[in-house]
Amino acid sequence: MAKVVLKVGSNLLVKEDSINKTYIMNLVSVVNEIIEAGNQVAIVSSGAAASGRALLSPQGISRSILSKQALCAIGQPKLIEIYQQAFDFFNRHVAQILLTKDDFNNRQRFLNLRNTLIGLSELGIVPIVNENDTVSVDEIRFGDNDMLSAMFSICWGADYLFLMTSVDGVIGEDGKVLERFPVDNHNVKIADLGKTSFGTGGISSKIMAAKIAVESGVNAFIVNGRNLECVKSVLKGEKCGTQFVLSKQRKLSKRESWVKYISKPKGVLRINEGAHSALLERKSLLPVGIVNVEGNFEKGDVVIIEYQGKIIGRGITNYSSEELEQIKGLKSSEIPEDIYTYDEAIHADNLILEKS
Repeated sequence: MAKVVLKVGSNLLVKEDSINKTYIMNLVSVVNEIIEAGNQVAIVSSGAAASGRALLSPQGISRSILSKQALCAIGQPKLIEIYQQAFDFFNRHVAQILLTKDDFNNRQRFLNLRNTLIGLSELGIVPIVNENDTVSVDEIRFGDNDMLSAMFSICWGADYLFLMTSVDGVIGEDGKVLERFPVDNHNVKIADLGKTSFGTGGISSKIMAAKIAVESGVNAFIVNGRNLECVKSVLKGEKCGTQFVLSKQRKLSKRESWVKYISKPKGVLRINEGAHSALLERKSLLPVGIVNVEGNFEKGDVVIIEYQGKIIGRGITNYSSEELEQIKGLKSSEIPEDIYTYDEAIHADNLILEKS
């Protein structure tokens, strides 16, 4: 049994400024087949704003962020209704899940979301996921559902992420579809296809989302969403679309993925040369190597690590900012007993280094 995430953008869902119900019916039919084969499926779906526009007269509607938020509030219930009507043909139920970055940044909310998804899976409910545009502002917005689908895939522990678009995959400079895209090879040349008139994310956004997913252990593909048989082909082990792969580096654990890509750092630790050398040898960060503490954070928060003005990594701190201010520069044996809990400020297992 595989967990499958299908990300469907507005370029596929919208036809003449309204939701394409025929497409959703075809999509849901394929989803039902995948479920019948013993898999679990979640859909990350755009289309709330378009659904809202279809319910209101388009004349005089501003495309400002405020207007978009209002349109999404109006259109999201209708979008879910359309999905539920389609799934009714197969006697299945859907659950609406609206998310912002904060739901992933906060470790407890991240775990709560995971537990909710476990409960939905046990009930056989299909999650329909979208960004919570109604409450989102720049600081907590994803900007497009490509990144949301990658983070959701990590949280759910998905096996597959299909980023569905209007082309057959990533197009190389020669105009041909790339069957494999090594995410850790920065020399891959691709054609620039730009963005669609309805969507907010172009091919670069999808490649970044696929990179995050693959590094986190999720099999990621960009496929043509108008050829839904492609998804079934990939699940059967056949080639279709563009598969993203790691050529050299290892996959991250779920905790490492959360630290590197999902968490929101609450502070900065600036370190000395000795600590920098130790970290390069995959050792822990000790208080003696810290020269400066910035920000207000608690034990268990994620912080950035800087050396000579450059960000070299991030990790989960064992001490609060107030405690580190008192013990920075001290050997572990010199930490006062009323503060001491760990020898390490950040343990090596909770530390992710940036690639040089």
